[in-house]
Amino acid sequence: MAKVRGLTAGCIGLLLAGCAAGGPLAPPNASGVEGPKLMASDGSAVPVTQWGPKKPKAVILALHGYGDHGASTFGSAAEHWADAGITTIAPDQRGFGRNPSRGHWPGADGMIADAAAFAKQIRNRHACAPLIVLGHSMGGGVALAAAAKGVPADGVVLAAPAIWGGDALNPLHRLLAWSVALFLPDERFSGRGVVRIQASDNIEALRALGRDPLYLSPPSAREMLGLVRITDRASDAAATVDLPALMLLGAQDQIVPNRIARSVFDRLNGPKQVVEYPEGWHLLFRDLQAQKVWQDVAKWSLDQPGPDCGSKS
Repeated sequence: MAKVRGLTAGCIGLLLAGCAAGGPLAPPNASGVEGPKLMASDGSAVPVTQWGPKKPKAVILALHGYGDHGASTFGSAAEHWADAGITTIAPDQRGFGRNPSRGHWPGADGMIADAAAFAKQIRNRHACAPLIVLGHSMGGGVALAAAAKGVPADGVVLAAPAIWGGDALNPLHRLLAWSVALFLPDERFSGRGVVRIQASDNIEALRALGRDPLYLSPPSAREMLGLVRITDRASDAAATVDLPALMLLGAQDQIVPNRIARSVFDRLNGPKQVVEYPEGWHLLFRDLQAQKVWQDVAKWSLDQPGPDCGSKS
């Protein structure tokens, strides 16, 4: 059993989740949702963090990666984007962050449906601004899969995305994820002592994750299998997506297989662009060279035409 636990955690949990901070699972936040919120596809309220002007030049729906939450992933980037006239809306996805459901996996299909629901609500609030759906890591897989569902967006940005499912995923890893989730669905595996993966060259950012009481780590077997399913949904969706798309990769990323991610991205039908950062790691929005990423996202987002609303004067 120890061998299965170690192999599963090392080969699947750390590979797919991209979490390097570790630490015990804190009790879920049971205080309810306060402040700004969006409605998830199941009707529950999801807390959001928002930055930027009330009348933005563009709006970004920002989806965080596994274990993280909106303010943690996008806080610094969103302040930069606000200065450029961009409003960023970052929900804590169900099962993470400030949600009462923290620590309870909502299902891959639930997360994808949530992203589509969030985009529709944001479009209603900002009918004439370009809407960009941006996802990091797990959030990138969710964003790509949601894009295939006809989300009312004008572009999608995939940052170090978990999109390498289907035939590209090692069958042994898939089998192990399924087997352990079947017998030990709520067991959480740290992978400590099995494999060493560094998520960023920004050591202080990694330490901050370790201190963050909202950061969820390590993943459960149920969540590891769920992450596999997100990569499958994203890979399957690629050929049906015709939105303009930007993919951001770190050449130093020890989690995302960049070659495979590129092959999935190549199947998209719309205008697409890939930027690979020689000094980029997995936490692209928090690496030491993160400002380059912030700038590229801002420029690309502002370049996308929004809905035809006639005169906006």
